[in-house]
Amino acid sequence: MCKTRTYFLLAAIVTCSHVVAAQTYFVSPINTYVLAKGATAEQEAERLGSASSLRFDGVDDRVTVPYDTSFPTEVFTASAWIKLSQPAGRAAIIARGEDDDSYNLSWQLYVIPTGDLEVMLEDSDENNYCYPLNNCAPMGTCSITGDLFVADDAWRHVAVTRDAAGTLALYIDGEKRAGCEGTGVPSSNNFQVLSIGCTFGTIGPPPGPEPPVWFFPGLIDEPAMWNVALAEAQIADVFAVGVDPVSTGLVGYWAFDEGVGQVVADLSQAGNDGFLGETPVVDSADPLWEAGPVSAEDTPENRPETIRLEQNHPNPFNPTTGIQFSLTQDSDIRLIVFDMLGREIRVLAKGRHNAGTYTATFDATNLPTGAYLYQLETGTQRLTGTMLLIK
Repeated sequence: MCKTRTYFLLAAIVTCSHVVAAQTYFVSPINTYVLAKGATAEQEAERLGSASSLRFDGVDDRVTVPYDTSFPTEVFTASAWIKLSQPAGRAAIIARGEDDDSYNLSWQLYVIPTGDLEVMLEDSDENNYCYPLNNCAPMGTCSITGDLFVADDAWRHVAVTRDAAGTLALYIDGEKRAGCEGTGVPSSNNFQVLSIGCTFGTIGPPPGPEPPVWFFPGLIDEPAMWNVALAEAQIADVFAVGVDPVSTGLVGYWAFDEGVGQVVADLSQAGNDGFLGETPVVDSADPLWEAGPVSAEDTPENRPETIRLEQNHPNPFNPTTGIQFSLTQDSDIRLIVFDMLGREIRVLAKGRHNAGTYTATFDATNLPTGAYLYQLETGTQRLTGTMLLIK
């Protein structure tokens, strides 16, 4: 079921004004990126996250998504943005199921102690296959074509795909880094939760490394899961543009843009909402919300005199346009795009922002022609503008 949220919007007339202290966002259909004031895109190659992400402590933190029949086993794609330093042990990113006496772990994507990306498959006989090193129960052949190191304390986009023929591929930042043929078949004896940030259970045979619970020490954002194997070009698009919530086979997409609370909403049409920790209520296993690091230089000469939301430019547009807003003081804000029925389409900026002027770039590549509303919410005001997408 597709979930929508309806808002009552206040119309506002906005005019252009002089840009004082600008900071630029690069925004994919869901993601928000920020370029530090005075930096070039090359200098700020690190992806700084979306409106918010989740910080996992590497001790007991996790996100739990209750089991659903839509969860894939043999044929799948999983992806996420991650940021971590070199882990002391194995660091699970996303795991399909938990290995115990009754069920099997179908697959999991994780980082090994050397800082390299790896995927494990477990079959119905509890044999574990670790790729691309193929150093658990050997099966198939693999070729490593690029650097698999991701533990450099920078945002990295990671993904794994496996098709019905057993062909598996690992991707980092939209590029294929390893491929395997004739891989083990993930078990379908799996009716358990999806875990983000940890793996539970005893791994084996052969016996897996201890401890059997692998926790992720760092930041995870925008994990997603498909019941199809995406092609190389599609993975590149997910990295560069973002996850399309209505893409074929998408059965889970958690943008982690809530910023507060226990629930992580699934933005796919599958409706697989999850929650922080081991239980739906607050517990010690809850990861922490971390707002995107967005701020503007706050000095008397560049502080705006009024809160403003400018007319987007260009307008009409196709497919991108800039939306500028100004804050007179440090504020908790949300900059949101709605369709004309009041349904939320995108969150372009969210959280605590310093006084200053900001520009968000809205990318409507995957949206239809029509009028859209954009709204700036602060603690004291709500300003709204209208823009027109023509394709």
